[in-house]
Amino acid sequence: MQAPRYTVPALLCSLLLALPAAAWGPQGHRVAGAMTEDRLSPAAAAAVRSILGDEPLAEASTWADRMRSDPAPFWQREAGAYHYVNIPVGAQRYDPRRAPASGDAFTALAQFRQELEDPSTPAPRRALALRFALHIIQDLHQPLHAGGRDDRGGNDFAVTVDGRRSNLHRLWDSGLLASARSPDQRLRARLEARYRDELAGPWRDPDPALWIAESLALSRQLYPASPKIDAAYLERFRPVAERRIAQAAARGAAWLNALYAPEAEKPAREPAAPPPGWWQRLKDFLEEIM
Repeated sequence: MQAPRYTVPALLCSLLLALPAAAWGPQGHRVAGAMTEDRLSPAAAAAVRSILGDEPLAEASTWADRMRSDPAPFWQREAGAYHYVNIPVGAQRYDPRRAPASGDAFTALAQFRQELEDPSTPAPRRALALRFALHIIQDLHQPLHAGGRDDRGGNDFAVTVDGRRSNLHRLWDSGLLASARSPDQRLRARLEARYRDELAGPWRDPDPALWIAESLALSRQLYPASPKIDAAYLERFRPVAERRIAQAAARGAAWLNALYAPEAEKPAREPAAPPPGWWQRLKDFLEEIM
């Protein structure tokens, strides 16, 4: 009996219907986590092991999404807002001073950093902080988790794939990566080879304000003119999604390496206003992707 054949749109459509909406989906988070782990400094690797034991970062990266169905009040009332930031329509950048009182991804990341630095933080909370912080770093690289439109990060922007209905957020969470039909190891190898030089240095920026600004800029380019997603859209934006996975990996390592660096080597706290050179880094990023 001959195995059934699926077109890329048909396969993508089935995946879009099957997967829950969660930034990058499990594959993107796993690959980013694995690539992050390979880039940890000895001090950061030791600190992570002391908190998570033998749990690999590929697994830890998906934990915050897997816990969404947990009935505990933290997961049902508080944690949902920690996966994204809201940016007012027309705003040029994210302003942490306008973050909601209940928190968002930026403020939660800062809180988890404080908890990881505090030696009195209980072990279970320390593990939660590390897993969730890593997940937030990856989420902030998904452009629609830092979008500046009034459509719930593309969840309210309906699209069709091979005649079936979905939404733009779900497409970016999992559909673009899934359309390449690459298992984790193949995707990871492709990103390691394609971005070898960038992963080794230029992308190692631990400043979440920059990651958010990059995602905001990208979010303004990715809305299709037609709600019908065709092969041309997939071919244009799949490399962009894969690039953001690789950047998330580099930034996750940079953030953890800075957190667990010797005190004399630690960078200053992320400022509320962009530091010198910040706009130039963003300009360079935009020139690379245009």
